[in-house]
Amino acid sequence: MFEELWDVYDTKIKRYIMRKISDKYEAEDILQEIGFRVIKSEGRNSDVKNVEVWLYCVARNTIIDYYRRKDRFTYMGDVDFLSRKDSYMPGPENYNSEVAACLLELTEYLPTTYKDAIIESDYNGVKQKLLGGKWGLSYSGAKNRVQRARKKLKETMLKCCEVKSDKQGNIIELENKHGSDEGFSCINC
Repeated sequence: MFEELWDVYDTKIKRYIMRKISDKYEAEDILQEIGFRVIKSEGRNSDVKNVEVWLYCVARNTIIDYYRRKDRFTYMGDVDFLSRKDSYMPGPENYNSEVAACLLELTEYLPTTYKDAIIESDYNGVKQKLLGGKWGLSYSGAKNRVQRARKKLKETMLKCCEVKSDKQGNIIELENKHGSDEGFSCINC
């Protein structure tokens, strides 16, 4: 059934993707991802009334996931893209990676309990339920500890930095409160 469905709609879906994503290689990857999702859900969606509408919904959700992915990087190589008039700048510059590195350094200034909570939960990706068992706390207790640790880390950062973010939470302005003329650095804090 999948092959028949795909033969009918793959060209339409690809055109739809290309309107949303200009890079043809990324568009082909997304088309492939849509195919995987359709195959995975083949037995579960027997009550679909309009297959075409359903496929476009899968495509739309896959494109949204593509833009939400945090691990998406663009390799620019040695190209001086700022000097090109036709180059595309994907929105305002942000300092998310600099702040992430800084936050990791600032965990050293937290009490050990909070430092461990941040490192285990946010950096290593351990589920809070597992951390609760490891620490001898309930799930709610572990969750509270991680939240308090995040709050303490934020307070520590805001003691030395002015931070402004956009609506999506990207850090767009970062300034050291200690008036350093050089670029932002946690070392100055």
